[in-house]
Amino acid sequence: MTLFASLVLFGLLAGEPTQVAQTPDAPAAETDLAAFRRLRAEGMAAAAGDDLTTAAARLAEADGRNPNHPGLILLRARVAAASDRPDEALAQAGRLARVGVAFDPAADRTLSTLSDHPAFAPLLEAFAANRAPIGKERLSVVATVSGPVLVESVARDAARGRWLVSQVRGRTVAVLDETGGLSPFLDAVPDIGGVLGLAADPRAGVLWAATAPVPPAVHGLPDDAVAPTPALLQIDLADGRLLARYPAPGASPGDVVVAPDGTVYLADSEGGAILALAPGADALAPLLAGGVLGSPQGMVVTPDGRALIVADYASSLWRIERDTGAATRLPAPPDAALIGIDGLATDGTRLIALQNGMTPQRVLRLALAGGWDRIERVETLAANLPEIEEPTTGLVENGELVFVSRSQWSDFDAQGAARTETPGPGLIARLRLD
Repeated sequence: MTLFASLVLFGLLAGEPTQVAQTPDAPAAETDLAAFRRLRAEGMAAAAGDDLTTAAARLAEADGRNPNHPGLILLRARVAAASDRPDEALAQAGRLARVGVAFDPAADRTLSTLSDHPAFAPLLEAFAANRAPIGKERLSVVATVSGPVLVESVARDAARGRWLVSQVRGRTVAVLDETGGLSPFLDAVPDIGGVLGLAADPRAGVLWAATAPVPPAVHGLPDDAVAPTPALLQIDLADGRLLARYPAPGASPGDVVVAPDGTVYLADSEGGAILALAPGADALAPLLAGGVLGSPQGMVVTPDGRALIVADYASSLWRIERDTGAATRLPAPPDAALIGIDGLATDGTRLIALQNGMTPQRVLRLALAGGWDRIERVETLAANLPEIEEPTTGLVENGELVFVSRSQWSDFDAQGAARTETPGPGLIARLRLD
């Protein structure tokens, strides 16, 4: 997660493909994300002014630009209820239930006024089903990480039989052995921020890591301390030595992925850009400029190596062509809610998504069409489990997802201060996929 991505609770959802060509000389068109935000704001302003007719129209337009946005669905339901359109209100609430949101209409000040409607009781049952635990028998805890370190990512060093774990508040990378013990790995690095995404390249003997001055990492530093520089770090996979630092000024580096040819990609979670470091290059270069994506997070390379699949926290999943940077939002099933996805992993045939921006927080398995240009099926593997709290990133090994199931982001406030003296531990877990 990047700079409290959980504050960005809702974004766009996948619908018909939206393609954006990289044409710097052409006038910038309003993107789906920008249009959605504008229409939603106009709808909310109209509702606040008691102009419910305009509010309903603007929210419906926003819905057309990005179907299955949970927050927007709820707004439409409330406006319909306040406009004395109970059938429409409960139809919208039914959409919210079908996309998997755990919600209680009986506790909602507006929707609870419809409790006498014949469709209300079945709706309560549907939402109750969304609160049921899923996947408990698949899940086991690998390691418990004590202390306010804020665990973010895991990477595998298979040659040495160990896991590497990044720490945001701890501002380092540690070794996690097979017994769950932690030991130092990254050598002291001057002016380092929080360490976020990790990606191992065993062929090159390198660990790539993103670092950024996010609030939990810099909270409490002296006023005269040098502000850490956002950067991509190249680290010796054998001994933790820093080999190179590639600055990303003005960016907020988050997740990292390595392509088969050795190109490294870095997601700018606040600016929306995807940056690339080609083999032999001495600086990061943009693959996708900011403005199309709201908050890019996890990334995987398609099986044919031609594209990236990127989880935009604000607007579902996108395919980014590696040769041109062209961006296409992936169509998805009609009842799929794919906002708030933080981490992405793959077993080579399917995607595994860690979704912490929706209630309940979930682990999803996504089946894609043969060309990896369309999501055909979405399955919930785990949800409503106490071990899953702000899950972030992971990877697939031997038919299991190894992931940060409790990252500790919820233990820090927006300024980066710990909410309690003794934050709950971070958890690394395994989830059987079959």
